[in-house]
Amino acid sequence: MSGPDFERMSRDEVVAWFDTSEDVSPLLSAVEPVADGVVSPATDGPMAMISIRLPVAMVEELDGLADAQQARRSDVIREALASYIRERTAPVGPDDAQQALEVLRKVVAGRFDNQAEAA
Repeated sequence: MSGPDFERMSRDEVVAWFDTSEDVSPLLSAVEPVADGVVSPATDGPMAMISIRLPVAMVEELDGLADAQQARRSDVIREALASYIRERTAPVGPDDAQQALEVLRKVVAGRFDNQAEAA
C-alpha cells in the first residue's frame, strides 16, 4: 500500500485523512520500531542561558528541594527537564501501541456509526 506522505501534508490534511480512512491497519503495519532508541538530552555538554518566569511559590518550593538535595536550583531544573523530555520521547512499547490502536479503531468505528445513523 502506498500510504499518504505525512511529511508533506498539513495538519488539517493529516486529520482529514484519518477522518476519512476506513482502515488504517495497512499504514500501521508498515511502522517499525526505532532501532537505536531515543537519544536523551545531554546534560554535561555546552550550556545555553535561558530565562523563564515561574510563580514565586514554585521557586520557593524549588529552592527547598535544592537545599534538601544539597544541589543548585539549576541542577534540579535540569534534572526535572531531562526526566520530562525522556518521558515524552521514550519509544512506545508494543502493549501501549496495541492499546492506542484499539482506541483509534473504536473512535473510527464510532465516527462511521454516527455518520450512518445521521444519513
